Amino acid sequence: MRFKITVLTLVAGVCLTACASFAQQETRIFADGAQLEVVSRDGIGFNEGVVAAKDGKIYTLGVTWLKESIKNGVIYCFDPATGKTSEYMKPSGSALGLHFDKNNDLIIASSDTRGGPQGIRRHNLKTGKTTIVTDNYKGKHYVAPNDVTSDSKGRIYFTDARYGGKTLSWELPNAVYRVDTDGTVTQISTDIFRPNGIEVSPDGKHLYVAAANEKRLLTNPIGPLEDKFGIEHGGVVAYDLDEDGNISNGHAIFKHDHYNVDGMAMDTDGNLYLAIHNGKTPPVPGEIIVLDPIKEKVITKLIPPEGTRPSNVGFGRGDDANSLYITTGLGMPWKLLRIKTLHRGFYQE
Repeated sequence: MRFKITVLTLVAGVCLTACASFAQQETRIFADGAQLEVVSRDGIGFNEGVVAAKDGKIYTLGVTWLKESIKNGVIYCFDPATGKTSEYMKPSGSALGLHFDKNNDLIIASSDTRGGPQGIRRHNLKTGKTTIVTDNYKGKHYVAPNDVTSDSKGRIYFTDARYGGKTLSWELPNAVYRVDTDGTVTQISTDIFRPNGIEVSPDGKHLYVAAANEKRLLTNPIGPLEDKFGIEHGGVVAYDLDEDGNISNGHAIFKHDHYNVDGMAMDTDGNLYLAIHNGKTPPVPGEIIVLDPIKEKVITKLIPPEGTRPSNVGFGRGDDANSLYITTGLGMPWKLLRIKTLHRGFYQE
């Protein structure tokens, strides 16, 4: 069953100053009267990693460390054509981040809090075969790979930082990594205290990394012990990205004093969509922020229903490319939400 929920959408500048109507936006994101729909209530756990395959089906996941009866997580598949949700992969290998690359392979960031698989895997939808992309860096175990993306040349970028569970030993700092097409892994940044979501811009010239630096969460004793960009709570860091996948000129383009920045998505016009929340137990306030990352300006913010914790965002594809999907955390069952936009989601083709 689908439920329509009217949400308050505010236009905001850098200081999040509310304006009267969409007409005052430089860039319109949501149509007047756009409504947020609950399209699925069929999963359990902390909902994350919402992405679309080339056939338009939506893949999302349940992180189930909060529910001992279902260990190692579940990847779900929602079909916009039928409105039905099914279990696609169970167990998921403790998947926490999902991404479709240009070959339509499902790239999975595995972040097990119980000592299971830690790393990046590639899953072929046609054959059902899953292979390991990387499970170590120079012989050392990753902390807990969180989110993943790729560029037009097929290189993979992922964040590595732990947010929950127990770690018996720390071998690496919180970091951002690049995996080249020959399998070479490079640690490209240890600047962000606790990196989370990650996206490559449509033109391939920028890498965006979210920060969720709330101090009450686990601190990695190996580092970094402070955020290079002065992000105390949540934010987004932009790096210049060259043709070889190297980064430079990192700087914060968004900061929030109260909310962590969790998952992110991009549209084809280069706008960046952020799921932000306070990272605490329910009821959990949160928002969806739409950011112009070049002008470093907030375009719009969307406030979901009270008690809804937005954990990640991702677009549909094909006829559904103008739909923005939103996952929720700390719900039993979780909810998958959707709202129509005036922009199309960006995927590597």
